[in-house]
Amino acid sequence: MNIIRTFAFALVTVPVTALSFWWTALPAAGAQLTLRVTDQPPPKELDGAVAKSLQNKSVQLLAGDKPVFEFWFVSELPLTQKPASLAKALDAVKQTTLLGAVAVPAAQRDYRDDEIAAGVYTMRLALQPNDGNHLGSSEFGWFAALVPAKVDTKLDAFTDYKALVKASSKQTSTDHPVILSLRPAASADGDLPKLQEPAPEHKSVRLKLPAKAGTESTELVFELVYEGKGHK
Repeated sequence: MNIIRTFAFALVTVPVTALSFWWTALPAAGAQLTLRVTDQPPPKELDGAVAKSLQNKSVQLLAGDKPVFEFWFVSELPLTQKPASLAKALDAVKQTTLLGAVAVPAAQRDYRDDEIAAGVYTMRLALQPNDGNHLGSSEFGWFAALVPAKVDTKLDAFTDYKALVKASSKQTSTDHPVILSLRPAASADGDLPKLQEPAPEHKSVRLKLPAKAGTESTELVFELVYEGKGHK
């Protein structure tokens, strides 16, 4: 059975010049955004081992009847430890861990205002570098780096941030990864996934993914931001 939830929003265009300002573009102003969960296998463009690790269920963001993003998340997310709290939940995910995949039917903009070319991507956890260059650019340092499916060919394809960034930037004119912002959820209550406004001028999908810390089964709840911008 499909699950449909609706949320109205307006598009705000923000000029971004600094490399640390990240923003995600959305459909035309006044469009009606719909979240739908439906049974559907992962895209054929994905590597077989990657596709096998994903749920046969997609989370779709639709503008009218047209998909903007279509997500498939992992069947079970490996954690380094059981999350201590919702606020620190994403700390339990190791950098470069596969989160899922996304199909982008038409070009969009990412959280830096860089183009997300139409295509199929894997999504892996990336941490904002603590090198001083990104100081104050974002409230939280967790991101989903999008890697073209043809580049991400096995579950353990990347072991460090540098390799992940290089792969994610393959189809861009910059040296920066293509990213969607992640942030902690304020609550795990209610039916998930659902659309949220986690902060001013931010729109997200609140997710609950099956997870495992060692031999203990658990869940990871967090926000995947599809509209928002960084701070100056």
